[in-house]
Formats: sequence, structure tokens, C-alpha cells
Amino acid sequence: MKVYELPYETKAAFGYTHKVILDHNDLTDTDDAQTINLIPVVAGTVVKAAATNLTSVFDSSDATTITTTVKIGHNDATADDDAFIASQELNPSGTEVFYKVNPSATPFVFTEGTAASPKYIQAAFACTTSDSLADHNTGELEVFLHIASVNAL
Repeated sequence: MKVYELPYETKAAFGYTHKVILDHNDLTDTDDAQTINLIPVVAGTVVKAAATNLTSVFDSSDATTITTTVKIGHNDATADDDAFIASQELNPSGTEVFYKVNPSATPFVFTEGTAASPKYIQAAFACTTSDSLADHNTGELEVFLHIASVNAL
């Protein structure tokens, strides 16, 4: 996984402040579900918008894996695994969704989390029941987020 704070010009032009790149190597669980912490946040952090770009489909060496999905959410006080992006199909055996945006669920302000004990923006992956996420051998997803801190104003 790679996390980038976008340059000022990109922030101004497109409205997103951060880019996270996830690929098949990040899927390490040998079961059918895995949650990955993307960005640590503290109380007062606001997620104003989210979008995804599936740059390469997530496929598995196991032919029985016919679905691979991701949701983008958080683990704040009222945890919500799809607060920012609802379930998105990533597998070519399903009907893959290459782009997704979910502005209606945002903005969201975190009410918990400190520098010593942060909360997280998270990606929740799932695949066909009883299959292994670790068997995926292709796939890349870009997650774009607009993050602000009301504490910094």
C-alpha cells in the first residue's frame, strides 16, 4: 500500500487531498475477509469526499473466487465499513466496477482518536465465501479522499 498527500495544485484542481494505492500484494489474509487501515486520523478530522479508480482488476489463482469486493469506511465511535464507498466489485468474474464516488455519505467528522491512539479510514475487502484473499495475483485500486482537520483551522 502506498499513501500520498497530493500536491497543492492537484488539491486545488480536483478537490482530493490524498491518494491511496492498494494492490493484490496487500491482500494477505488466507480467509475471505480483510480490513486494511489506510490513513490514521484523530478527533476533528473530516472526510469530505471519496472516490475510487480500479486500474487493474483483482483476479485470483483460485478459479472458484468469482467475487472480490471492497468498501471504504472507518472505525470511529460509530464504525461504518462503507461510510465513504459502498461495496464495489473488483473481480472480472463478477461485473467489475471501475469507478465509484460516494459524496452523499460525506462529510463525516471523526469524534474519537488521538495521535497516540488514532482511528482509521479503512478498506474492507471480501471475496467468495471460504476462498482466500491471499490467492489474488493481480489487481490495483486507487482511493481518492478529501480530508481536512477542523483542529487546524
